[in-house]
Amino acid sequence: MRNFGDLLAPSGDVDDELELDGYEVKRVDAARAVKDYVCPECGNVIPAGDGHVVVWPVGDADLRRHWHRHCWRLEVRRETGAGQ
Repeated sequence: MRNFGDLLAPSGDVDDELELDGYEVKRVDAARAVKDYVCPECGNVIPAGDGHVVVWPVGDADLRRHWHRHCWRLEVRRETGAGQ
């Protein structure tokens, strides 16, 4: 089983536009992005080597998902009504 501690280690502050109440959001820098993931928002691949975010409901890391930063930002705006 892979240890996600190094992958999810703080790599700097998360952009305020990426924060959403009730969710943990961690930035994954390009150097730490070592495999492909599928973004739940757009359905496109986040290729290895692309920086992105990992998001999960507070207290339930089993539900963590990898998102493109711009896709998660759209989700945050939808949920908060920002930008309307």
